[in-house]
Order: sequence, then C-alpha cells, then structure tokens
Amino acid sequence: MLTNKNKCNGFTLIELLIASVLGIVVIGGIITVFGTTVRYNSDNLQMIRLNQELRGVMSLISRDLRRAGYFNSTSTTTTYLDVFGGAGDCIHFAYDINANGTVEDSDYIAFKLEDNEIVLGQQEPTKSIDCTDDTTVDWQESITKYDSDNNRSGIKITLLLFEPECSNAGNDVNSSFVCTGTGIEVRNVMVTITGEVTTPVDNTTVSRTLTETIKLRNDSGV
Repeated sequence: MLTNKNKCNGFTLIELLIASVLGIVVIGGIITVFGTTVRYNSDNLQMIRLNQELRGVMSLISRDLRRAGYFNSTSTTTTYLDVFGGAGDCIHFAYDINANGTVEDSDYIAFKLEDNEIVLGQQEPTKSIDCTDDTTVDWQESITKYDSDNNRSGIKITLLLFEPECSNAGNDVNSSFVCTGTGIEVRNVMVTITGEVTTPVDNTTVSRTLTETIKLRNDSGV
C-alpha cells in the first residue's frame, strides 16, 4: 500500500494574527509619516507664499518712498519736498511720477492699512492729501487681498507701521516727518509689515514680519 508522505503545511492562527498586527503597525507608521510630510509641505508652501507676498509689497512701498520729493525741473525746487506726512499705519507723499515737471493729483500718493489689506490711494482733485482724512484721498485699490469670510483666500496683513526719522546738522534724530532746526534734512522711514496665512490642512496660522529702513533720496530743508 502506497502512502503520500508530502504534508500540506500552512500558517497557524497565531502566526496570521501576528502578521496582521505587524502589517497594521507598518501601515499606520507610513500613514503617519505621509500625513506629517503633507502638513510640513503645506506649511512650507504657505510660508514661501507669505514671504513672497510681503517682499513684493515692501518692494512696491519702498520704491515709491525712495522717490518722495522728486520733481523734474531744470531749476532748484521744493515743489514736492515737504508733501510728506501721516501717522502710524498710513503715510502720504508726492513725487513726479511721469517726470513731466507738471503738478498733478496722481503724483500725490498714500498707503494705509484698512480691513487687513494695504490700500493705495491718490489725491482727490482740489484737495490737499492727508492719509488720515479719507475725503482727501481716492483709495483706488488694495495691493494685498484678504477675505475675512474665507481666511484661506489671501494674505491677512495684521500690522503696517511707518516710523519716520529726520535729522539735520547740529540736531539729534527726530522721530517725525519734519525736522527741528535748520539745514539739509536727511529723512528715513522704517517700514514694518506683518502678515499671516492659514494652512489648508489643519488651519494653522503662519505669521511673518518684515522690517526695512528706507532713505529718501531727495533731502529737504534749507
């Protein structure tokens, strides 16, 4: 009589349970690492976006501020030199944008913080620009965008601060748009911008602050 000596061996129930537990642990670890990576990348992308936005806004403001007081003329003039003022989160000044040597309302510029957006304005016709008085400024557009009903729609600006410094010969630095004493005035403006964004994965708020000291190229005073 012939007998089959080959036996069919398989996994025991305990071995299957152990393998299942190990598989679950491995898969759980992979999912955790993947989730962490996604959150990290999301935060990183939002920070890059925030940095780019703030640097772009700072570049725009500093470019205009450096030209404050400029007027295209063949003779010495103070036409726009003393059109300079504001307080805290707003500033106004003037320069010959078109370099045409003509005084125009569009040469008078203002920036301010309003509803978590930085807005740009120009002087209203027949008015004398003052960024603290909305009747003198035509606030034309927001150079940053934020929707309070959808905090993922843009950059939320939480701080815009203009800190002027003015000095001339024989006088200490004056924290004002106007120097005390006489002589050529050297004027700087320290600009601080703080913005924040919300990450789409876990609604984490990412914040960033930029500060830049801007020297006006056109000195004032006599």
